[in-house]
Amino acid sequence: MLELKILLEATMSIAALAVSHHMILVKNVAYLAVSGLDFTDRMLPVLSNAVAHISSSGIVKESEAILILRNAVEEELGQPRIEHPRYAEALRFAKEMLAADLLPA
Repeated sequence: MLELKILLEATMSIAALAVSHHMILVKNVAYLAVSGLDFTDRMLPVLSNAVAHISSSGIVKESEAILILRNAVEEELGQPRIEHPRYAEALRFAKEMLAADLLPA
């Protein structure tokens, strides 16, 4: 039983690490929006690749990867340090794309 618990924790740690990695990319695209660059054409491939990478490991299904990533974006949106409206707009766009299942296959 202990081995199963350790394996489960390690598996979830791998998924969490993948989500953290891809959230850095999502936030980088959002920061580009602050500079006035159009982020929509950049955000969609980042989100699509993130979902594919997280779910391809076999740890979680695609729908779970989308949910985990959407929760991470929501958590970032809830941070008090978000001051620039374009950054928040880019994150909201990412959240909407994940919620509406509008990612390219």
